[in-house]
This record gives sequence, structure tokens and C-alpha cells, in this order.
Amino acid sequence: MAQQETWLIKHAVTGRSFADSRKQAFDCRLDTTDGLFRFTLQELPRETAETIVRYREELNVFRFVTPEEQSIVKHWYYVTPESVKYNDQTDELTLEANSEIEYHPEEYWGD
Repeated sequence: MAQQETWLIKHAVTGRSFADSRKQAFDCRLDTTDGLFRFTLQELPRETAETIVRYREELNVFRFVTPEEQSIVKHWYYVTPESVKYNDQTDELTLEANSEIEYHPEEYWGD
């Protein structure tokens, strides 16, 4: 079984989901350089991308990774509002975060 990834773009932590890779087909690429996390999303409907830009002040990106033979690892990124940009010529949405919280659920379960 290969590693699996799930992506969520949400308004606040428990708010509305704008993009969910379990329910919609889109491509999300993560590039990390010097503590900056840059997300590039393609194949999102234009209306969804424009809504994400409109709510850029309180966006979170969640990435759930299930490595082979291991438990899920959750990653939480708080998006820098001024970094959210949509290029309507290329239908590409970019977001950036300068922090990541990595969460391993098995570390929080009692015996």
C-alpha cells in the first residue's frame, strides 16, 4: 500500500470546508523552503478558488498523511492571508504558511 494524502482547506479550524480531496478532485502540491510552506492548488472550480481568496483572513490547511505500515500523521498549517492568490489565467491558487503543527494521534491515546 502506498502512502496516502488527504487535503482540506478550511475556514478557521472547525469552520466550513472549502476544498476536501476526499470529496473533490484537485491537485495540491506542497513546496517547503526555509520554513515556508507553499501550497499550489490546481483543478479547483473557479468559484471555490475565489471563495477561498475571499476568506483568506482565517484559512487553515490540513494534510493527513498515512505512510505505509504506519498510523496517520496530521499536519496543520495556518495560512498567511496576504499570500493567498488566485491566477484566473492558469486557474492556479497559491497559499503560504510559515508554521506547521504535526500531530501523531497514537501519542495521545491512553493504554
